[in-house]
Amino acid sequence: MFFMDFPLEKRILGETRYSTGRRQVTMDLRIFPRTFWAANTIELFERLAYYGMNIILAIYLTRRVGYSTEFAVRITSWFIASLYLLPIPTGAISDKIGFRNGLFVAFSLLTLGYGLLGVFPTKDMVLVSLALIALGGAFVKPVISGTVKKTSPEGFSRIGFSIFYMVVNIGGFSGKIVAKILRQDLGRWISASGYKALQDWIAVNVPPFRVTEDIITRAAEQTPPMEPQAFLEMLKWQGFGMQAICVFSMAMAIVALLLVTFMYREPDRTGEPVSSMKKTFVDMFRVVLDWRFMSFIVIFAGFDLMFWQLYLSVPLYITRHISETTPMAFIVAINPGMIILFQMPVAAAVRKMPPIATMALGMGISTVAMVLLGLMPTLVGACISIAVFAIGEMTFAPRFLDYVSSMAPKGKVGLYLGYAYLRSFIALFAGGFLSGKLVARYVPETGLREPFKMWFVFAAIGGVALIALFIYNRTVGERTEDGESQ
Repeated sequence: MFFMDFPLEKRILGETRYSTGRRQVTMDLRIFPRTFWAANTIELFERLAYYGMNIILAIYLTRRVGYSTEFAVRITSWFIASLYLLPIPTGAISDKIGFRNGLFVAFSLLTLGYGLLGVFPTKDMVLVSLALIALGGAFVKPVISGTVKKTSPEGFSRIGFSIFYMVVNIGGFSGKIVAKILRQDLGRWISASGYKALQDWIAVNVPPFRVTEDIITRAAEQTPPMEPQAFLEMLKWQGFGMQAICVFSMAMAIVALLLVTFMYREPDRTGEPVSSMKKTFVDMFRVVLDWRFMSFIVIFAGFDLMFWQLYLSVPLYITRHISETTPMAFIVAINPGMIILFQMPVAAAVRKMPPIATMALGMGISTVAMVLLGLMPTLVGACISIAVFAIGEMTFAPRFLDYVSSMAPKGKVGLYLGYAYLRSFIALFAGGFLSGKLVARYVPETGLREPFKMWFVFAAIGGVALIALFIYNRTVGERTEDGESQ
């Protein structure tokens, strides 16, 4: 149970208390039905799989697969971007075929994709694997968030989305912890156990294969400095650990598939219009003509461009500029850890603010976090900046999803929530190219590093998005649940 203040006229399950002239109500979370909790549990395992793999993807593509820094960051951004473009058609398809069938398709593809990514780390197979993961993940996003909307009791969708977002971050936090253990600790444990056959296989199959001038330079830069051969061995075991992370992600996808089979039930869709597949796709393109809605999505791409630097730029920034031995995954896990702890209090604190004002506040706080990353290029600075960004994110994200879903006509919740993720596609498509250039220029593997220039560029993008939102709100106004402006 948790406490939340509601207007006097709102009646909810629970006991009544009085405080500062308002009625304080203890809300019983059992008012959310079984399918709501099933969807959130499935989301937990999907996020465990995704964030375990995603946090190491750029490093995996450079060190294990062999892509250049720029191309690896670009592939990573394109992969994540596709996860946020494909929900438009997959959301429409899921509205047609049913949410449960959409989840069966999703986790079958995810199981195959993660498995291939871990077992066959070659340049060609990696692209096939990421395509399968992107398609599977694109079904999950609108279906789970649509289920949250459909199964939240009337008047409690904001609370439902806050719970959902907290669960997302529990999965994200746990996935990063598992990634750290498998990438940095697994090899040390196995090598100490004396598995000679595995050690011989890794020596032959996992790069880097020999001590080079680059290895010598990077070993000397570590805190404390390392012997080149010891540094080489560490990198090889980390390469093996990253493959193990992908296999772990496959296992989580299998668990989620079992949960869909035995726990998830199709949400009640009574009263929703039945559309042909042709009309479904006509509706999909018709949404694009709503210039107010599309402008809204484009503006908030500025927030997402900053957010995705936690996965595009921060891992390379930490391992290159701070230290290879720094627990990078733990540092990035500060973000979901903060959200797990403070999502509900923050939701309560901003619940009376207008939606756009709440989202603007979140974007502003996150922009400040980018500035702090530039001003404090240290381990402590990175931790503080990521914690500040988390405050902005938990202020912004649940209100955004609730706001978009409330504007969807009956039978089109999946479609509209698919379009809600278009902002991330735009951010990643543009941000992947930009972050690849900035990391290569200002945070190279060896040579002069000036990371503050990179972070100030991202902060400037957040500032421009805030100005655009101010103009939007003055000219268009906020949308009501029937889609009208006010």
